[in-house]
Amino acid sequence: MIIRLRAALTNSYSRAMTLTGERREALRAVLREKRCRSQEELLRTLLARGIRTTQPVLSRDLRALRAVKRDGLYTLLESERITPLENLASLLRGTAPAGANMVVVYAEPGAASAIARALEAERIPGLLGTVAGDDTIFVAVENTDAGERVRHRVIALL
Repeated sequence: MIIRLRAALTNSYSRAMTLTGERREALRAVLREKRCRSQEELLRTLLARGIRTTQPVLSRDLRALRAVKRDGLYTLLESERITPLENLASLLRGTAPAGANMVVVYAEPGAASAIARALEAERIPGLLGTVAGDDTIFVAVENTDAGERVRHRVIALL
């Protein structure tokens, strides 16, 4: 009985994930092909294509697809533009360890967010994430070795 229930739950979850993927792919196609001004219009268009969903689910799908409303129309954002870290070298001011799992990177005022995004895009092994202020970035790392890799990368650009 338990095995059948587990299999049923697994199949339901797998089907839900497939349906989510199919729905989002249909939504992506609608956003590329049609100029929609409202979520209601998107819902009607999806329904005409055989995709029944609700406004809250549509809203989550739009966020997941990185769709935004610009000039009154829903559109997909193109791939994120991230300035390479090398191009931001003149904005770096220094770095310091802050324990076993944290590195601090100092930057020119207003540059921390761009530098944080560039650091994450570098995919340095052990870099877990960043938090950027105005001129300071906290870099979470797995361990001291990862912290040293981050620090060496920044120091190489100073």
